[in-house]
Amino acid sequence: MAARSNSSGGVWRVVFWIALVVCLAAVAALGFIVYSYWSANQGYEEIAEVAFTPADVEAQQGDAPTTLGEMTVDWDYLRSINPDVVAWVYMPGTAINYPVVHTTDNDKYLTMDFNQQNGFSARCGTIFLDCTNNADFQDANNVLYGHHMNDGSMFAAISKQLVDNDEFNSHRTIYVLTPEANYQCETFALVITDGYETIVSTNFEDDEAKAAYVVDKENRSAVTPSEGMPDPAQVTKMFTFSTCDYNKENGRAILFSSVVDVATPGTQGGAEVDEGDLTTMQDAQEAA
Repeated sequence: MAARSNSSGGVWRVVFWIALVVCLAAVAALGFIVYSYWSANQGYEEIAEVAFTPADVEAQQGDAPTTLGEMTVDWDYLRSINPDVVAWVYMPGTAINYPVVHTTDNDKYLTMDFNQQNGFSARCGTIFLDCTNNADFQDANNVLYGHHMNDGSMFAAISKQLVDNDEFNSHRTIYVLTPEANYQCETFALVITDGYETIVSTNFEDDEAKAAYVVDKENRSAVTPSEGMPDPAQVTKMFTFSTCDYNKENGRAILFSSVVDVATPGTQGGAEVDEGDLTTMQDAQEAA
């Protein structure tokens, strides 16, 4: 009987040590994941501190609000890190505050960060403009992609935060700043779909085709603007923001916005304008 007891105790010691090793390995893996998130966020925060400081877009304590034209980005600094940079995207009240890159394919920056590093710690990638878009943002619809990170960074807010109608209406404004122009966008639809559907169109045959595209997105939207959907005919220029949605297989959450204001960087311009006048403003900027 004693021999059997010793044998049984030996088995349990082996089980204990195996369980301990597995537990330590799991803790180490979790720690590495947490560190990778922290490292990625720290890198982007350091870039943002130098390149762009979110402006006070509303008057506070008697100070005058910062106009759209006064919002500036240090493009020389960003280009010294990554020459593929073409824009900065900022959505007040969310974690979205990042540089945007553009290249000839939509795969490179899925696993490469803005510092052009690959590897597990760079798995958040970089926000990038669709490769079919023009880098000067003159297309009718300019599409930006970003990962949905579990810590809420990158474009996670689109599918985690903005699917709630109240949250959506509390965070309607997105700024896309470029070397040539600063754009203020107002979101109007959030479509939940999957990666098997071809939903992105960057240009349209005519105004009627563009309006039909907008109508489709309004009809399929999971949220509704508090003032109602915009007139599709008045949506002259769009920015679209796409990320993953983990509530369905190969899911996608795609946020559509309309440009409501545009200004030349470094000016005090940028008063809100009618979208119908937007094309005229852009033509005037190009002529200048």
